Amino acid sequence: MSQSKFFHESKLLAKLSGPIVVGQVGQNLITLADTIMVGALGPLALSASAFAGSVFIVFLIFGIGMLSPITALFARMQGQENYPYGGVLLRHSVFVALGVSAFTIGLLYLLAPNLHWFGQTPDVLELGSSFFKIITWSILPSLIYQTYKQFTDGIGKTKVAMYVMMLGVVLNIAGNYVLIHGHYGFPKMGLDGAAWATLIARIVMAVIMMLYVHVHPHFKHYMQERWTHRFDHHLLKNLIRLGIPNGLTYIFEVGAFSTAAVMMGWFGAGPLAAHQITISLASTSFLITLGIGIAASIRVGYELGRGDYSLARFAGFTAIKLGGAYMSLCALGFFFLREWFPTFYVKDADVIAWAAQFFIVVAIFEVFDGVQAVAIGALRGMSDTQWPSIIAFFAYWIMGLPLGYLLAFHLGVGPVGIWIGLLIGLIFAAILLTWRFHVLSKRFLKN
Repeated sequence: MSQSKFFHESKLLAKLSGPIVVGQVGQNLITLADTIMVGALGPLALSASAFAGSVFIVFLIFGIGMLSPITALFARMQGQENYPYGGVLLRHSVFVALGVSAFTIGLLYLLAPNLHWFGQTPDVLELGSSFFKIITWSILPSLIYQTYKQFTDGIGKTKVAMYVMMLGVVLNIAGNYVLIHGHYGFPKMGLDGAAWATLIARIVMAVIMMLYVHVHPHFKHYMQERWTHRFDHHLLKNLIRLGIPNGLTYIFEVGAFSTAAVMMGWFGAGPLAAHQITISLASTSFLITLGIGIAASIRVGYELGRGDYSLARFAGFTAIKLGGAYMSLCALGFFFLREWFPTFYVKDADVIAWAAQFFIVVAIFEVFDGVQAVAIGALRGMSDTQWPSIIAFFAYWIMGLPLGYLLAFHLGVGPVGIWIGLLIGLIFAAILLTWRFHVLSKRFLKN
């Protein structure tokens, strides 16, 4: 395989992933803006929003994970040039998003009176309860936006969702300013104002995406079938069959890192603070890898739709190599600047020392994290979500966390042992997911 083919494929992946990464940064900016602007209300409001948000985000992440495999289906449709089917697929995807929204919102409202199960102080529960109920409703517009984003991303129009997301950032910040503090004649709503600002921004984002797709002439040839036409129950079941394992994959990963943070807290405030710094920087570097993974699912799905299985395999492995190469550069930065990065957050020598130790492990961790994230995307492009879910559960919950616990608390390694456990889990995930893509793509070639 020539170098020119590799560079051409890399350019295609970069073109697709660039706007996706910017959109992911926008999502992080919304969270950052909320944290800063709520923080001005004091530590109690910040604690209440952090607690409510940490419970809420698990359900939102599951919903987003449910819808993520649809991107590859749109890409495959685009490769087949079966444009009317794109509209059919979008209609069914919206129906799935509505169903998932109703299910998750219902669960959150059943949970709302029982937030005391999480052992928070009464003042945090009192302040966070109202915030929790308001932000719960934002799941519906979030998943509608996400569905239309899968459509536009899948057909290669990745800039559409990026622009809408950046508008959402501006709206959220403006809404926080007006509603938290009661400017321009609006009532002073405090923490609830932040929840309303998020809900309004997400509603506007969903409406703009819907209007753009249904009104813009570019999408006219996708919308040839009336949306009042009967549903294809086989297609609905297929979307749910693909979505549930992928949603669980998201939960397994997020849950593992949340559990690792809880275990780190058992060592005290210093290691926990260092852990938060380390995971914050590692998560920032991960955004580009996440974009490459989504681009991989689009490219693999598109080429499968065209019937070019060889190029689908090549696109997947090119993306995996790019993810690993990029994260290798990040790893070098984390290793050689391990004592400098933490100083952006704290001046405490003990916290900096712990973070520097963690970054040594993270330098290796980054490479395998990049490979596994992109491999999941490539497999999603082949509509393979069940095995990645099983592998994620095995890697994090059967290997990573138990090994981390054993090393940290029974074999005398200490806090670094938790990160070593996560590293071992990621190594297995990267190897097994890449092997799975190799086997599955080979199978396509033989058939």
